[in-house]
Amino acid sequence: MNQDQKKKVIINIVYIALLGLSLFFGLTYVLPIILPFVLGFLIAYALKPAVRKLSKVTHLPEKFTSIITIVLFYGIFVSLLVWFGIEIVNTTKDLFQTLPDLYSNVLLPWLREGLDNLTRMAEQLDPIIYNSILEYNEQLLTALGDFIRNLSVFSVSWITASANKVPTLVINILFTIISSFFFTLDYHKIVDFLLNQLKPEHKALLFNAQVFLGSTIKKYLKSYLIIMSITYVEIAIGLSILGVDKAIFIAFLIAIFDVLPIMGTGGVMIPWTIITLVDGNPRLAIGLFILYVVVTIVRNVVEPKVVGDQVGLHPIVTLFAMFLGAKLFGVGGLLGFPITLAILKGLHDSGKIVLYKTSSEAKKTSFL
Repeated sequence: MNQDQKKKVIINIVYIALLGLSLFFGLTYVLPIILPFVLGFLIAYALKPAVRKLSKVTHLPEKFTSIITIVLFYGIFVSLLVWFGIEIVNTTKDLFQTLPDLYSNVLLPWLREGLDNLTRMAEQLDPIIYNSILEYNEQLLTALGDFIRNLSVFSVSWITASANKVPTLVINILFTIISSFFFTLDYHKIVDFLLNQLKPEHKALLFNAQVFLGSTIKKYLKSYLIIMSITYVEIAIGLSILGVDKAIFIAFLIAIFDVLPIMGTGGVMIPWTIITLVDGNPRLAIGLFILYVVVTIVRNVVEPKVVGDQVGLHPIVTLFAMFLGAKLFGVGGLLGFPITLAILKGLHDSGKIVLYKTSSEAKKTSFL
C-alpha cells in the first residue's frame, strides 16, 4: 500500500468516525429537543395517503381534506388516550392504596399456603432444607409485608411527583399537534422547500431511501409476524402437552405479548412459573420453565435469520445491528439499526451509494 492509499484509508476512517459521532450526538442530544416537530412531520407523512384518498373520493381540495383528516385523527387519538390514561391512573392509584389490605386478606393467606407446600416438599427432600425453611418463613413474610407497605407509600408519592411533569408533557404534546397540523396543511410546500436545499444527487438519494424505507418496514413487519407465528405454535403445543386449559387461546395472547421488545415471553412465563411452583404444582412449573427456555432459544436463533432473510441481511449482521442498536439507543435502536442497515444495503445494491467493495463472485454471496 503506497502513501496515497494510506492517506485515503485514514481519511475514510476519520470520515466514518465523524459521521458516527454526529449521528450519535444528534440522536442523543438534538433529537429530544426537536422531538415534537419530528413527530409532527412523521404524523403528517403517515396521514398523507389518507389525505390524498379523501381528496380523490370527495373531489375536495387537499388543504380542506388535510384539515378534516388531522381533526379526525386527533379526535380519535386524544379520546382514546384520555380514556386509557384516566383508567390506568385510577386503577394504579387504587391498587397501590389498597395493596396493604390486599396483602393481609388475600396475598398473605395464599403465601402461607404456598410456603407450607414448599415446606412439605423440602421435608421429603432434605431435613436441613426443611429446618431452614421453617426458620426463615416468618421472617420472609414479615419482610415482604414491610416491603408491600413501603411500596404502597412510595408508589402513591411517585404518582404524585409524576403529576408535576404533566405541564411539560402537555406543552410537548401541544407543539406536536400544532406542528403536525401545519405540516399536514402545507406538506408539499414544506417538503419541496427542504428538497430544494439539496443537490440533485442528494435529492435522488433521499427519494430512493424513502422507497427502500417503505419496503423495508413492510418486510420487517412480515418477519415479526413469522416469528410470532412460530412462537404461537411452540407455546400452543407445549401448553397442550402440559394439559393447560384453553392452551390455544393462552398461547395466542403470549405470542402477541412476545412481540413487545422489553417484556417478551418471559413477562408472562416467568411469573406464571413462580406462581405455579408456590401454589404447589412443581410438575407444571417445571414444564412451563422448560417451555420458556425452548421458546427463548428458538426465538434468539430464528429472529436474526428470519429478519435477515426478509430485509436482505446476513443473520450475523442483523444480530450485530440489533445488539449494537439496543446497547446505544435501547428499544428504538434494537428495531431501528437493522432497518437503517437494510436501507443502506438497498441503496448500495442499486448503485446509489458504495459501502464496500466486492468481486463479481462475492456479489453472488454478499455477506451483507
